[in-house]
Amino acid sequence: MTGNETQGGSETILLVEDQEEVAQVAQAMLEELGYSVVFANSAQRALDILGENKDIDLLLTDIVMPGPLNGAALAERVKTEMGLKAVLVTGYADKAIPSDQFGRFNVILKPFGMDELGARIRAALDA
Repeated sequence: MTGNETQGGSETILLVEDQEEVAQVAQAMLEELGYSVVFANSAQRALDILGENKDIDLLLTDIVMPGPLNGAALAERVKTEMGLKAVLVTGYADKAIPSDQFGRFNVILKPFGMDELGARIRAALDA
């Protein structure tokens, strides 16, 4: 693989995003990279899916979502309880999560391209 080819994989990713248009674009990118995608539109739905499906390899979640559990809290919970790796997505940079969480999770800033998404997902899965 040369340096400008996008890395992908065959793992299953749980995509959590409350904005349908953003979710559709992210899902299309992930599928083009070769990943299987399971979609949830809320943190609670993601937890329900994780309770039913043990074949999820990585959580890709927006940070800012409605409801009592945001994406950062969801990622922390599934990392602690299930050992699941996570990548966080935000359009709000430093306002969205405490700075110490940037060190614990891969964070992608919106808007992102397929190369960055592929690299961050692969890095998280391989870590």
